Amino acid sequence: MAQYTLSHLETAACLWEAILELRDRPTTDPDAIARALVMRKSFDALGTSALRYVVVNWVDALEAAWAASEDDYPLSFDWDFVPRWIVETIDWSDPRNPVIREKTPASSAVEEVQTLAGPVGSTPACASYRDHLALLARARAALETPDDLDAAALAALIEDIGVCEDALSLSSLPWPIDIHAAAIEHRHGTNLHVAVDGASLDAEIAAFCREWWSEIGDERDSEGLDDGEVIAAYFDRHPSESYIKDRVRLVPASHLQTVVAETIEQGRYCVLSTAHLTVQTARLLDEWAAWPPTERPIDIAASVYGWFVPTRLPGQAQQARLPDDLLKLMAFGRERAFRFLLLDCDGDSAEALPVHDW
Repeated sequence: MAQYTLSHLETAACLWEAILELRDRPTTDPDAIARALVMRKSFDALGTSALRYVVVNWVDALEAAWAASEDDYPLSFDWDFVPRWIVETIDWSDPRNPVIREKTPASSAVEEVQTLAGPVGSTPACASYRDHLALLARARAALETPDDLDAAALAALIEDIGVCEDALSLSSLPWPIDIHAAAIEHRHGTNLHVAVDGASLDAEIAAFCREWWSEIGDERDSEGLDDGEVIAAYFDRHPSESYIKDRVRLVPASHLQTVVAETIEQGRYCVLSTAHLTVQTARLLDEWAAWPPTERPIDIAASVYGWFVPTRLPGQAQQARLPDDLLKLMAFGRERAFRFLLLDCDGDSAEALPVHDW
């Protein structure tokens, strides 16, 4: 009969906690969201009790990976190593049989962290912004402590610098970058705005709102409000104008083949608690999800625990059929550049939104 120590029990608890966190609170990057949806299929197919028994059998493999890595791993076991190990090690492709992949990435988790510090020859030079920073760190370290490099390490560093020089000489954009974009719809047409970060984009949108502030009948001085308040007040009160924000990735030609081969269409959504809806609105969403698409006032899809709802406003006639609490949630998502909301009974609550007890 197998004997388990307190350490085994703690590892099992950390595993289960990390799995629930990855399932219920994925980050907004597409890989994390896709993984969360696949994990939920395993919960649905096996049931929570059966899946717990599967997870318990991973304890020994996880502890072996940690034993091989803990001396060099700079972050925590429970909050970083365990979820990273799950992401890199567990194959969820068969919902009824999530398994450990044949190759255990125990060392790869350490190597990823070490890459930032710059081990020689660890990643291709200039493949990404992070790789470029790592290359600069290696070059600085070589200048500060030249005696630490042997001839092979120095040759590898020189070669990587040359690769990066070539990439920079061929394109002003050597790696993919994210930009922030917005479109403002108004009676004269559409204004397009692009910025390098969210705050700069908000400043541009707020400048438009301040220019036309008199149209919403708000007696406050818009100059005394911050950009977020100005944007929210203007578009909430204006009868016909709207805006939408998004984050767009610009990809240089040298990366296009890889991107086309390895990615699919992507979007951004956030997960919010269904408690931000009234019970009456929740019933409406259930009804609309069952209607033919052409008859719904808004595109909607039911999930296992709630609904997917777009943040983009429909036409005026459809808007008039949407309850105020739903409109506030959609505005919340648009202001933060989300294209969709996943309203989930286990989702987090946002302080900026009202909570309904039902």
